[in-house]
Amino acid sequence: MRVFISVDMEGIGGIVKGSQVISSGRDYSRFRKWMTEEVKAVIEGIKSVVDAEITVADSHGSMSNILIEDLPEGVEVITGFPRPVCMVHGVWNDFNAIFFVGYHAKKGQKGGVLAHTVAGRTFFSIHINGVEMSEFHLNALVAGEYNVPVALIAGDQEICDEAKKIVPNIETVITKKGITRFSAITKTLESIKKELKSSARTAIQKVMNNEIKPLKLNSDSVDLVLKFFDPDVPDVLEYIKGFERVDGRTIKYVARNIIEAYKMIEVAMILSIGINAMLERF
Repeated sequence: MRVFISVDMEGIGGIVKGSQVISSGRDYSRFRKWMTEEVKAVIEGIKSVVDAEITVADSHGSMSNILIEDLPEGVEVITGFPRPVCMVHGVWNDFNAIFFVGYHAKKGQKGGVLAHTVAGRTFFSIHINGVEMSEFHLNALVAGEYNVPVALIAGDQEICDEAKKIVPNIETVITKKGITRFSAITKTLESIKKELKSSARTAIQKVMNNEIKPLKLNSDSVDLVLKFFDPDVPDVLEYIKGFERVDGRTIKYVARNIIEAYKMIEVAMILSIGINAMLERF
């Protein structure tokens, strides 16, 4: 049994503001510890059922947040950015299940804590074949392309509610309920860890019983539509063959599959980082 864990940060319990999720923030060190503890609880739950090989992909920001030294012996960690198919890099390596920890609602979702999609300062929205994507939905489709089912998601209530609609029989752990984008009713770390262990046990049993199916796109092509906050990135993407300008802030790309679409999203994100850095120097 091989299990992949993709861990973001905004959906971790207790987190409601930017200073808790950026490395220069006053509260960052405290909450990277909380992030690590949630991952450890999931690992303990899995290991209580089966002696699984576990890979953890640090998938927030610079993707070097987890305290690797605090994780159990034998766990493999994917860390650092950039990397291809960033939040689920390596999911194609014969995994039996994927777990999402610390995930959050998509940009603009009412009640979504620190809600955004992929890059909050870049993308206003991301649509695949006419459906607006959350990071959960996008990564679940990538995993599904490699026949890997999503067995568990932990995060704010909005993303857990979305996940249950998209993936039948998925296990969910609600870490907090948003009041506004920057406020929430949160559970304590000890309560969340207890729920994560229990739900991880149930999730891995469901996988072993073949009760959760991979999420498939079931389409011969993928219509990717990226809407940006500003026209700066579309102005440059227009130079690249395959990208079609829809309007001032929107670009369309027809991909062969969800993997290619994901990589084009990542290209747009990295390009945005470069453009913003250049503009800041002017």
